[in-house]
Amino acid sequence: MFRKDVALILLSSLFLLSGCVTDSSKKAENPVSTAIQKREATSELAERLYAGFHSNPTTQAQKDENALIDYAVDKNLDVKKTASGMYYIIHKEGVGENYISGQPVNAHYQGYFLDGKVFDSSYKRGTPLTFNVGQMIPGWNEALMTMNSGTKAQLLIPSSLAYGARGFPGFVPPNTPLIFDLETLPLGSK
Repeated sequence: MFRKDVALILLSSLFLLSGCVTDSSKKAENPVSTAIQKREATSELAERLYAGFHSNPTTQAQKDENALIDYAVDKNLDVKKTASGMYYIIHKEGVGENYISGQPVNAHYQGYFLDGKVFDSSYKRGTPLTFNVGQMIPGWNEALMTMNSGTKAQLLIPSSLAYGARGFPGFVPPNTPLIFDLETLPLGSK
């Protein structure tokens, strides 16, 4: 009886270990499958997002895109990508016409790094920011042209559309992709 139990344990161990052994002669078919295997992603969302993943990023834009894709997959965010490389998700649609360049906007926001650390928040100050479309970082300006009053969105912004290679001294290091929760409000509201 003891030998039978030991044999079953050994066979089970061998079976489990055989699943861990990989054939190093097999190459990944493409960066998407490499990224998916690397992160053990199994959802359709992850597969769709990892289609844009760069297996060997060489530019800052590619590094930013990989970081934003990882963030979206980790948070299970069904984001859309703009032509400029920004990712976004609309949590609540607003009303009225979309904002246009030069139009005043009243908005609450929270800006944070990919690790979740907040670097700025109008919510914490208790006062929304009022500005004109075109006066903000490029990622905001682009996003606002697709939004209207009352929209709640999350923006995943590559560094080139945020503060770029200069950063924002004292707040944002150079070449840092950022996340913003942005809520547009009727003018004059708090």
